[in-house]
Amino acid sequence: MRVQGSPATAADAVPTVVLASEQYSMLVRLAKAGEPTKLRIEVSARFSQDRLESDNVLAEIPGIDPVLKDEVVLVGAHLDSWHTAVGATDNADAVSAAMEAMRILTALHASPRRTIRVVLWGGEEQGMLGSRAWVAQHLADRAARDRISVYLNDDPGTGKTYGFYMEGNAAAKTIFDAWLAPLAGLGMRRNVIEGIGSTDHVPFVEAGVPAFTTIKDFENYDVRTRHTNADLADAVRVEDVRQSAVVLAVFAWHAAMRDKRIP
Repeated sequence: MRVQGSPATAADAVPTVVLASEQYSMLVRLAKAGEPTKLRIEVSARFSQDRLESDNVLAEIPGIDPVLKDEVVLVGAHLDSWHTAVGATDNADAVSAAMEAMRILTALHASPRRTIRVVLWGGEEQGMLGSRAWVAQHLADRAARDRISVYLNDDPGTGKTYGFYMEGNAAAKTIFDAWLAPLAGLGMRRNVIEGIGSTDHVPFVEAGVPAFTTIKDFENYDVRTRHTNADLADAVRVEDVRQSAVVLAVFAWHAAMRDKRIP
């Protein structure tokens, strides 16, 4: 069912296989019945150190305000996934939404005051490696961090976007609540003050940059598709990806046009 790994895994570690509950339960029943059981598993795996680099993909709509154009609104998702399927819900749907948000703004001939930049991260599944490396390389000093007005991340879950995890930032939540209200007809519900970990906004939060990730629908996500061999395109509802794209485009536009950065 799952093929995963960890940077801490030793090169000579024994392969681990995760079974679906149906097959596992069959083995349990045979064992309880005292039946001699043989299990044959073919593991086609290889360990390689030929290329250890991963990639981040960036594109942007340049800002036009003489004072604010060097400030950046980031919109992002992670490009990598696990190996058993295509990673449709983790995280190709969000990558598609982020790209579509930029297409929407471009099709509207948007001229934002701040630069709006989309970032598709590599190596998220191995520990947010792409976003951590980018933060370390580009946001090493306070002046560089202050040029990031906000980072909007789309990852945990699938389905529609319902709001944002606000990372305890009450001042930003007030702003986001005002932006959310006109989108209620699209299914936006509320922003929550709580935070969430294990995705690419975390390195930005740790660096003191305002960064927030989307609240998504978790239907079938943790129990069926996430990190499994069922994470295929039929698990994605195209209308939900369209809704998420609109939400990202609207929030990025508001952030790019306001007089001040997100607190």
